[in-house]
Amino acid sequence: MQSQIPPTFTHLEVHSHYTLLGATPSPAALVARAKAGGMSHLALTDTNALYGAVAFDKACQASDIQPILGLTLSAALPAGNGNFTGSALPGQLVLLATGPAGYRSLCRLSSLLQGASDRQVRLAQGLSWDQVKEYKQGLICLSGGHKGWIQRFIRAGDFSAAQRYAAKLGGIFAENAYLSLEIHRPQDASLVKEVIDLGRRFGLPAVAVQPIYYLEPEEEANCRLLHAIDQNCRLEEISGDFGDRGWLSSQEVADRFTDFPEALDQAWQIAARCQPALPGGQPIWPVLKLPPGQTADQALATAASEGLERLFDQVPGDIHLRLQTELASISRSGFAPLFLIVADIVRYARQIEVPVSTRGSVANSLVAYCTGITTVDPIANDLLFERFLNPARANPPDIDLDFCSRRRDEVLAYVRRTYGPDQVALVATVSTLRPKSALRETAKAYGLHEKEM
Repeated sequence: MQSQIPPTFTHLEVHSHYTLLGATPSPAALVARAKAGGMSHLALTDTNALYGAVAFDKACQASDIQPILGLTLSAALPAGNGNFTGSALPGQLVLLATGPAGYRSLCRLSSLLQGASDRQVRLAQGLSWDQVKEYKQGLICLSGGHKGWIQRFIRAGDFSAAQRYAAKLGGIFAENAYLSLEIHRPQDASLVKEVIDLGRRFGLPAVAVQPIYYLEPEEEANCRLLHAIDQNCRLEEISGDFGDRGWLSSQEVADRFTDFPEALDQAWQIAARCQPALPGGQPIWPVLKLPPGQTADQALATAASEGLERLFDQVPGDIHLRLQTELASISRSGFAPLFLIVADIVRYARQIEVPVSTRGSVANSLVAYCTGITTVDPIANDLLFERFLNPARANPPDIDLDFCSRRRDEVLAYVRRTYGPDQVALVATVSTLRPKSALRETAKAYGLHEKEM
């Protein structure tokens, strides 16, 4: 007899290939599988990173699926459990954003790991509980299942440590804390019962979870290979079970949790609590220090007009017209703050004698030239402004600046001081395996010698 499926069951721990060297499916492939299975919601919880959030959100919207943005976070051993030796690896928490505030919290937590100067050490140890507590707003927390500390403690027979951990989890996340249940084999049922009993003691509901790292059974070998590459070892040195990290249908999950219907029901209740979390796409500009009584458009027009008079001995009417046309286009697009901010950054760099230069089509703009952003005269060089900012373009234009690598941190420090550290972010570069490096790393995992490679 098949178990009844909750009306909107969804997977709450799902990894895409943005769990680098850990999972195989693309965000689009995950959404397509959820759509084919009749799911109305789907989570993306890549490990320690949010690289796939935008692509996932767009794929969900195109398929009429509610996206749930999350993160599988490496968490350090809690204070008071320092003698536990069950694993050298950090435990995991699965965090789900209930809305925009939750997404901001996820960004902060991910940045603490990925942007740290001691990144490898932090990833190996996991974030402290004080750090997790600081950025808990808008988040639902799942205990992490087989890779979480609670099940590690219970498997090791350390029930007092499991109790202390459950109390800490409930103390931080309160009604937003849940205990993850995973059933991969019949013997897991006894562990699940112990986790449920522990949750009842501390008021923590249990939820059915099936961690997903690949879609098709034949992809298990690829996941094992990725793990070997990540660990820089040969395939035969990889231990652990990779055979039950694939996609399960709603019915397959329901059949596994026949004896625990409340946990199955809890999954879709959590999904229903998670609302759209990504910003709407409109630019969010820092608060600018503008001259009294002036808007950003007016301040830019004043600065550009002053620059025009300074740079040209005599200003023909067609150049005046060109400047006004550019200013009108910039104003319609709402990009005046961008020009003011970049002009201020360039001005400061030159003031402290840090070499700076622009790249790309911004050289086509007379406004950029007049405000000191560029040093290229677009009139003398017959450059077309529309190549930089086309009226049909909805996205903000790129103004690329190059600074001296030895002193660029001085400029970055100025930007943080002036506009606030909460308004400044570094852009991540995601390193991926290209064909040549992928072939080499795969050959190493299979134990091939250099000549064979």
